This record gives sequence, structure tokens and C-alpha cells, in this order.
Amino acid sequence: MAKPFKLDDSLSVIIPAYREEGNLPNTIRETVENARKVCRDFEVIIVNDGSPDRTGEGADALAKKYKEVRVIHHPKNKGLALAWRTGIQNAKKDVILYIEGDNQQPFRDQYELLEKIKDYDLVLGYRTFRFDYSKFRLAMSYGYLFWIFVLFGLTYKDLGWSQAYRRNIFDKIEMKGVTPFFDTEVVIKARRVGFKVTQAHSYYRPRKAGSTSLGNLRTAWIMFVEMLKMRLGMLD
Repeated sequence: MAKPFKLDDSLSVIIPAYREEGNLPNTIRETVENARKVCRDFEVIIVNDGSPDRTGEGADALAKKYKEVRVIHHPKNKGLALAWRTGIQNAKKDVILYIEGDNQQPFRDQYELLEKIKDYDLVLGYRTFRFDYSKFRLAMSYGYLFWIFVLFGLTYKDLGWSQAYRRNIFDKIEMKGVTPFFDTEVVIKARRVGFKVTQAHSYYRPRKAGSTSLGNLRTAWIMFVEMLKMRLGMLD
């Protein structure tokens, strides 16, 4: 965990959540408590992506408990990319931090990203050792990075973790992807128009409740198809 610091910019923390009733309370508590230590002006936006469990009710209760929290509900599940996009479109502050509702990317682990965003437009968090990944999931993760290098020449350590952005980059780029490829799409498009991109150390924390809906062949395939569309200019 990085040492606390002070962020001069205002901050929007975007937290998509789908079936995270067991994780969201700790995620939000930890985010608000630590954001209050480093930010004078911040908001936390929970995007409940049509969860069939009590995630939405829990999110509403958290918004009542913490004045910095607001909730946006998708009536139906639209997927992580569109939940993320909803958060981006509703963010009001100068800097945007993207983490997920499973508490595997707690706010306190993102200090290095927020320190570097002072000098960059986009900062990618990269994970330490993913100790509970199966060999199959590790192979998919590193295979993804290989194809990103082959198709786009990117050599970042991680493209699917926490990210920090200056909000104004979204005035210059249009996001069109609808799969978890979105967090690579934003990097490619930001670089194309000259925004400064770097990476910063984050951490990988174990999931304490529920299970991920990613990390399977179906998700890998739809991401690969969208990757090819990006390479062919179909997402420009």
C-alpha cells in the first residue's frame, strides 16, 4: 500500500457493481474513509448494473449513509463496459478513478495512480502476483497482453485493472466498445490523440464474496472480436 498524499484536483470514483451485495459495503466504506484523507472534493458513483440480488438496495443505503456517494441504476444488466461508460458520462470532477465493486482494488491501493495523474492524462494500474488465478485464467490474461502487443504495439504490464483519467480526455475520444476490451480501447484512443499515458503499481486483493463473471472463454472470445474490430478501424 502506498503512503497517503494529498490530491489537489477534485475526484470522481466510479465503481460499477453487478451482484456485489457481499462486497459493496466494505468497498464503499474503505473508499470514502480513505478518499476523505487525500481529497478535499470528491464523489463516489456506484453504477448498479441491473443486479438481480440486493446490490441495488445496498447501494441506495450506502448513498444515504455517505454524503459523497450517489447511485445510478441500470434497469437491466448491460455489462461492465456500459456500466463504466455510464459512470464516465456522469462524473463531474477533474480526475476520474475507476475501480470495481468487488473490493479487489481498494482505494488505498491506488495512491500511486493518483500521484502520477498530476503529470499524466491516463494512468494504468498494474497488479502484483495474481495468487488465486488458475493456470487457465493466467494463460488467458497473458495471452491477451500478447495480442494487444501484436495488434497495437502496446507493452503495458496490465490493461484490465484500475485506471485513473483526466476527465477532459473524454471530450476528445468517443468510446464505442461494449465488452471488457473498453479499458484497452481508451488507452489506444487516448494515445492516438496525443494524451500522456503511463502506469503505476497497484495490488491484487482476494475476492471475499461472490465470483467474477469474467475469466471465461466466452468473454475472451467477444473481447478478441472487439479487438479485431478496433484494429480494422470499426470502433473509430
